[in-house]
Amino acid sequence: MVSSGSGLATFGIASSPGIPKDTVATTLVAPLDDEEAVEFLFKEHGEDIAAVVIEPLPANNGLLVQRHEYLAKLRSLCDEYGALLIFDEVISGFRFKDGSYGDLSGITPDITSLGKVIGGGLPVGAYGARSEIMENLSPLGPVYQAGTLSGNPLAMAAGIMTLDLLDEAAYDRLESLGQVLQNAVEPILAKHGHPMRLVRRGSLFWFSPGSGQPPARADLIPSSAGALYSDVHKGLLEKGYMLAPSAYEIGFIATVHEEQHILGMAQALDEVLEVLEW
Repeated sequence: MVSSGSGLATFGIASSPGIPKDTVATTLVAPLDDEEAVEFLFKEHGEDIAAVVIEPLPANNGLLVQRHEYLAKLRSLCDEYGALLIFDEVISGFRFKDGSYGDLSGITPDITSLGKVIGGGLPVGAYGARSEIMENLSPLGPVYQAGTLSGNPLAMAAGIMTLDLLDEAAYDRLESLGQVLQNAVEPILAKHGHPMRLVRRGSLFWFSPGSGQPPARADLIPSSAGALYSDVHKGLLEKGYMLAPSAYEIGFIATVHEEQHILGMAQALDEVLEVLEW
């Protein structure tokens, strides 16, 4: 799983030291957005597959929007073979008015992991599942799970306040600002021959490198992504706008942003692309 993150993608390394080979041996990896590959793995190893783990909206190696039909196929295969479906919604959780990406896709996982938003900027992690699964945890069940910072009062207070502030008006504002970004940036990218494409879901956005259709899989991101993005990032930084430092990381719109911030960044992007040679 570590190989699918933005850190290793940015530095061009395939894995991380410290992960035992025996651990890797118990993991099967299938490409995103490939129903046939997942079906093959289930046919070959179905009785031994405990769970399918996926970011339903991968946002740690580009914003790789997954088809609802693909997620539905995962749900169907897990049900057929008795495996659990686990959604990693650490980034996408509570990003949308209707909930998380699983809610938008209409697919209900067996377990969901959360973080980011529910900590209000402080370190936090959480997961939830159906009652019969959660009842396996101590003290009701045999699985022990605890941590030094579990239920940290400061993080919990910040998270509760954040979720309280995320009312319908806040989500409407985020969507409105996202639409402002989209309306401003897409004509600029078209004007300059589409060196990038804007991918947006709610308040999440990503500049997908290249003129082609934004990919749903990390291996389809152009190899030149880093060089292309670094020039844009440097140019925007010189004009007072700081995006994420990696081509594989996404951007986030916040309720504290104003329309002028979005439009200013779009104008700066236009000026940067005007002077760059592609």
